[in-house]
Amino acid sequence: MKFLFRVAAVGWVALTLCAQTVSTGNQLEKQVRHVGEKLKCFCGQNGSTCSYTVGSCNMINCHFREEVNALIRPMVQAGTDEATILAKLKEKYGTMILGAPPAEGFNILGWIMPFVAMVIGLVAIRFTVVRWRRLKPAAAPAVGTPAMEKFRDEIDKELADLE
Repeated sequence: MKFLFRVAAVGWVALTLCAQTVSTGNQLEKQVRHVGEKLKCFCGQNGSTCSYTVGSCNMINCHFREEVNALIRPMVQAGTDEATILAKLKEKYGTMILGAPPAEGFNILGWIMPFVAMVIGLVAIRFTVVRWRRLKPAAAPAVGTPAMEKFRDEIDKELADLE
């Protein structure tokens, strides 16, 4: 039984090593995909964004991905740099096509606010914890006070009713 297991294991390893191929891929398509990773895909219903980028959209025959890749491919072939390609696509489709808002103007607020909110939250947590630690439990009424005597009389009366 052990012999069969070993033969099967060696056979499996040999099969996987033989099936492995090494491919450098098409450099042009890699560059097109790299630029596409920075762009939102608008292949959803009525031109809404899907949850993928142009470079990673997995919709079969995605009309928007094919349209944008057809624009990117000649620019990459001509040697245009990525920033220029993104600027031309932004000019044609607007800022909404960019995968991340540019860090300029009002959009800088989108980059800063998560960090500001985190700092405010940490300060609020620290303030709350320090305040909780300072709180002291309320002191019990002294034994001889009138309020304590009233409760003691009521307890004695209820105990007498139980007997």
